[in-house]
Amino acid sequence: MSRIRHPENVSVIAAVVVVVAVVGSACAPVATQTRRQHPLFGAEAGQHEPRTMPSWRSPFDDAMPNDGAEETMLRERLAAAAAASVGDRPIVVGGVRYRFDCSGVAAGIYAKAGVPVDDGTGAPSARALYALVAQGGSLRRDHPLPGDFVFFDNTYDANGNGVRDDPLSHVGVVQKVLDDGTVVFVHRIGDKIVRWRLNPKRPRDRADEKGNALNHYLRVAEGATPALLTGELFVAFGSLDLRQTAGRQKPRLAAR
Repeated sequence: MSRIRHPENVSVIAAVVVVVAVVGSACAPVATQTRRQHPLFGAEAGQHEPRTMPSWRSPFDDAMPNDGAEETMLRERLAAAAAASVGDRPIVVGGVRYRFDCSGVAAGIYAKAGVPVDDGTGAPSARALYALVAQGGSLRRDHPLPGDFVFFDNTYDANGNGVRDDPLSHVGVVQKVLDDGTVVFVHRIGDKIVRWRLNPKRPRDRADEKGNALNHYLRVAEGATPALLTGELFVAFGSLDLRQTAGRQKPRLAAR
């Protein structure tokens, strides 16, 4: 799918206000076995600082999926479902009300597009979605595609140890990629499903030279720790084998 130019500017002040209002809201990851080792899995609580780009070396360098016509069509449906989900209402598909957190919304977007990624309860976790991709999909830091999951680390203190050092604590769904490489993704933050931005090539920049938004603030400042942008907390894009996922009879993913 070709990249789409998206000319609008986004207010820095508005973004900060939104994040400050929602700092207490988050997804609750559940431990899941994965194919490859995440850099923060197994680390002892308090023994490392939350990493930020660009010093962190990523193991996520899978090849891009070899999409055909069917996969391209599914990606278009996922992008449309993501765009249509923006707002303040939970996602309900086939009588299933998807949990109104980041991973529930991501699963609900997939359900809208006819690509089931949960067991029908509407309550997967961010780590479970990561594990589903790791089973046979593509995890990488570049070349995002519409419909990809986008994973983030360290967005909040998920395990209550007093440090925001938790892997895979947030997830969204890519809607489109702009000409400058900025990724437009849809996710739940606070009490709304919103459309935000991420630019892995310029992870520490809030906006470009023309004032166009590159990254939104995903984590507020706390004490001496500064606020961090989506680009600084970004982990990887995750592409499922869409044809296999959409056509399977039984979900491969447990909710918890």
